[in-house]
Amino acid sequence: MIPEALLLEKVKPKPSEHKDFKQKSGYPKSVTVCIAASCQEGKESRVVLCSDTRIDYAEFGSTNVACKLDVLGHGWCVQMAGDWSSAIGLNSTLKERIRTLSSVETADVLKESEAAVKQFMKSPLYDSNKEVQLLLSGFEDTTPCIVEISIIQGNKKVELKHSFGVVGWGTTIAATLLTLREHNESMPLAYVAYLVYEAKRASEKTGFVGRFTTLVVQSPNISDFKDKAYVKIMGEAGLAQLEAYYRGLWKIPVARFPDLTPEMFLNSKEPQSPQ
Repeated sequence: MIPEALLLEKVKPKPSEHKDFKQKSGYPKSVTVCIAASCQEGKESRVVLCSDTRIDYAEFGSTNVACKLDVLGHGWCVQMAGDWSSAIGLNSTLKERIRTLSSVETADVLKESEAAVKQFMKSPLYDSNKEVQLLLSGFEDTTPCIVEISIIQGNKKVELKHSFGVVGWGTTIAATLLTLREHNESMPLAYVAYLVYEAKRASEKTGFVGRFTTLVVQSPNISDFKDKAYVKIMGEAGLAQLEAYYRGLWKIPVARFPDLTPEMFLNSKEPQSPQ
């Protein structure tokens, strides 16, 4: 069984560990991947949230115990990527604005996100040399909503995503895999949980995504509470099962291909001269 938790300030799910990859030099590090993907559990909507737990501190090494998931309030969650100090600062600014509202709809989240970005960029916490990204997830009644916020080289973006969102260094691999798997919000929870896990694990190949995995299932909002969201935190048994699927489906070829015979080519003689 997956334990349920009613979040107040911070979720601290126990991560699953995998083989690490060689870290590269440089500072600061945006070493992370955060994923949010909508799905269905029975007839109800859900959002699967997944991230690593790694933060790099240049010559001081790295840690794999960071919790990159927080609660904005009114049923909304946030995952943080990029420079850690900047992400914490922007998240705190947005959280304060969200929790002053009596109720929250997606339009409110987009409006407050724009305002929070402008406020943060004018504050002493903002460093134009550092990148910061937030991935918000919540519900409009029972419809999943995912919002990406980013500040990169002074360029800010607040964007409502369709069925999934990805931020961090592992974005290219994770987003490509989810697209190739044709992810959509009507897919069942169990399958999307695997797809998200697979995308996170594959993104570790960048060398900038940590070896630990946390996975949370978010349910429709608790509108009466300004500081809560309703989630199920996946435990060791669930993560172990997803890892078994990953190793069985990803690591083993799905077919044995026959040899390429000469008849498959226009001309089997080598070498050829240009005509």
